[in-house]
Amino acid sequence: MEEVHVNLHNVHSCICGKCPSFPGKWRELAHADMPGLFCAHGKSKLAITTKGCICADCLVYQQYALGEGGSNKQAYYCIYGKVGQEYKKQELAA
Repeated sequence: MEEVHVNLHNVHSCICGKCPSFPGKWRELAHADMPGLFCAHGKSKLAITTKGCICADCLVYQQYALGEGGSNKQAYYCIYGKVGQEYKKQELAA
């Protein structure tokens, strides 16, 4: 699994702002503290309540083959961190 690069193409392809788990309005929060593209940037600084994950539907997820190697399609990079980052899964809030 390749590390996801932060570039204009990936930023435009990112669908983090359409995720049902995403808190708030994307355009109001899309700044340095809330960059989106969590598969590249890492965890969100905002509290995330799990309401479904759409990472597997994202062009970036597909281009970088993030689902290969048994990776869960419910990736929740916004909670667990960027691709390749070591993390300890926490209990998901229902």
